[in-house]
Amino acid sequence: MISPNSLQISKNWWIQFPYHLRLITKIRFFAAFGAGGVIYLTSLIFNNLGLSATDIGLGFTISAIIGTVTRLFTGNYLNKTGKIQFPIITSSILSIAASLCLIFSRDTFLYIIGQSLVGAAAGIYWPAAEFGVPYFCHPIETRKAYALVRSSEALGIFLGVFLGGYMTNFLYSKSIFINDIFCMLVITYLISRNSSSIKRKLDNFQKKLVDPINSGQLKWNKNSTIIILSILLITTSLALIQVTLPLDLVKGGVYRNALSKEIISFIISIQLILLLFLQWPVGSWISRKERLFGLKFSLINFTFASFLLFISSYLNIPAFYLISLALILVSLGTASFLPTSTDVVFRIAPSNKKGFALALLSQCFAMGYFFGPFISGRILDLFGYASIIWLSISCCCFIAFTILFKRLF
Repeated sequence: MISPNSLQISKNWWIQFPYHLRLITKIRFFAAFGAGGVIYLTSLIFNNLGLSATDIGLGFTISAIIGTVTRLFTGNYLNKTGKIQFPIITSSILSIAASLCLIFSRDTFLYIIGQSLVGAAAGIYWPAAEFGVPYFCHPIETRKAYALVRSSEALGIFLGVFLGGYMTNFLYSKSIFINDIFCMLVITYLISRNSSSIKRKLDNFQKKLVDPINSGQLKWNKNSTIIILSILLITTSLALIQVTLPLDLVKGGVYRNALSKEIISFIISIQLILLLFLQWPVGSWISRKERLFGLKFSLINFTFASFLLFISSYLNIPAFYLISLALILVSLGTASFLPTSTDVVFRIAPSNKKGFALALLSQCFAMGYFFGPFISGRILDLFGYASIIWLSISCCCFIAFTILFKRLF
């Protein structure tokens, strides 16, 4: 039984954060709660409906391409207006339309339409959601604020996948899309209710914003290429884990037997639980380190995680343990990467380009879906396993870590 004292401590911890930071944290929780099941379970649902891995990967690729266009428009809109309300409400409406398409989809055509709308909604939502955090967090340190909102997303994604998996298996196979519709309606309500105060907060903060150029920022700009490439590499790894790994596990490896849907759901749930519990402490720990420590820490974790996934394809009985260990490393890498990447990009960007910069960061996540899932889907259809994909990711992450360590440690 939870004691009243514990509840009071939790309440005091929560109210230490500014009101609008708590608001954007709630919005991002519901967005993640709705998207969690959609991200992790859509490929399994449509695999069961008979779509090929190539068609499923193609849907994610088209979604990413359309998301690119909407990200650019959203970034430009944020630069000109500094307002996040309209983009977030628009993305919620598009997400509702996407879920309706996926609910009624029985073939590739409607599936592609639904994924296209998902991409458009994500491209509009992410720059706006990231844009608001630094303006709402004062006096909280930016990386700590991003750790908070990422923790809420980790909780939302875990609940979305956990409840989505249960509802998909025992209630209705496409329950995750109904849940997404509910969450988008909640977000629309929260934004509409607080629209005026959000506008005042953004306007007041942006008037105080200055754009100092110092030697530290010049150093960031000088090394921006390797930073961006590292971010692209990590987001591609995350895309492959979210989309390709479930298909790889259900099809089996070179010697590894195929795993059941129940075991796959269990493995993914463990990783999401770990991310849920690690995001806040790891994010807080990272916020006390130098700016790029979290990026380096992420790269080394993804290096070893991908290598373990590669090895697991050639084993049978021990494979389950290797996959579980790999996903623990993925959780550590993700928990350190998410707050770090946004904070770094926000600090590098000039004050009048921060919206566009965050749109490009969001685009890095979409770039991970551009060709990764489609190519990996082709490899799975042709060979039946994805070990070469994991080895390639491991090598690339290690090379990026070596370059980043040498240049910027």
